[in-house]
Amino acid sequence: MHLERLCLRNFRNYKECDITFCSPVTLIVGKNAMGKTSLLESLYFLCTGESHRSNTALELIRHTSEGFSVIGYFRSDKRPNSLIRLEAVKPRQGPFRLKTDGVLQQRRSDWIGQFNVVVFSPESLDLVKGAPTSRRRWLDLLLSQLNREYLEELQRYRGILQHRNALLKRLSIGKGSVGEISVWDGLLVESGVALIGARHTALARLSGIVEKTHLSLTGERERLLLQYVPGVECAITEFSDITNLSDHFRDALAKARRDELRRGVTLVGPHRDDFTLVLETSNGAEEILRETARTYASQGQCRTIALALKLAELEFIREDTGVAPLFLLDDVLSELDVKRRAYLLAYLQGVNAQTVITATDKDVMGDELPDIHLLVVENGIIVN
Repeated sequence: MHLERLCLRNFRNYKECDITFCSPVTLIVGKNAMGKTSLLESLYFLCTGESHRSNTALELIRHTSEGFSVIGYFRSDKRPNSLIRLEAVKPRQGPFRLKTDGVLQQRRSDWIGQFNVVVFSPESLDLVKGAPTSRRRWLDLLLSQLNREYLEELQRYRGILQHRNALLKRLSIGKGSVGEISVWDGLLVESGVALIGARHTALARLSGIVEKTHLSLTGERERLLLQYVPGVECAITEFSDITNLSDHFRDALAKARRDELRRGVTLVGPHRDDFTLVLETSNGAEEILRETARTYASQGQCRTIALALKLAELEFIREDTGVAPLFLLDDVLSELDVKRRAYLLAYLQGVNAQTVITATDKDVMGDELPDIHLLVVENGIIVN
């Protein structure tokens, strides 16, 4: 699919905006706080139903407005003679509505994945230095775009977890029956094992792509290893045996029962998953230095790691669907050195990904990509 047109109304800085995308690469130039990042945010929201930098949709509504709408027109290889219209509407009061060609989508699982997207922004550094929540959210969104069953299982698990936590909270103050918890234990294990298995498989694939990409970005000087750290303590090799994993999960819940009853919250499960990023570097001798990136990586190394993860995400989606996703780059090219910027732009040419880039200076692109569509933004208005 290819994005051809974007229409905004009362979204962030924009009262009204209508943009036609007439080139595979669009460069949006503007000073800080002029609205260029809001354009990328609207595209991300249109594709995923959420923002990559805000926690609630209410924050996206233009000041004093009663709601916003984002409409995108896409052309699909399967329907080359007609445009697909995706529309996201959020009133200030009430839930947002998602429509495909005017038909209301009742579930987010019916919406997400119609047009895949990857964003590389300053917030992407949270994948390296941030809390496990950031890494889980990244992996969950990637898998949800590609697998409706995964998204539905994730939503089911969250519902079970919410009910189990509510019961634990009541039990912690002496209300309810402890016997009720065994029912929720069974549901939590069943759903949680499905999530753990899917994440383990995906991270095994991603690890190989990330390692190759990071080696290219660092001139073969640094190797990046990605290691799954499940919220259920067990050996990685046991993931192939679901029955064994289920037993581990139940045992872990039993061991944590006293602490859970005291604290009123579930302490074991995929909602506590993480993955570790490990850097391997050579000091010039045969000895290899291994360090956890979250603790020891420099700012430059963190940026390179985040870029490697995002390019791996793009490649993962391309391999899975046969089509490169929309790639959004928010004010990051100026932060990359010449070599890494050249590698990134050359890579984008090779995968033929429709790309939208924001920058404060149009010269940041150099001559790396031909046929760039240039847009200039001032105070929420496209002036050129």
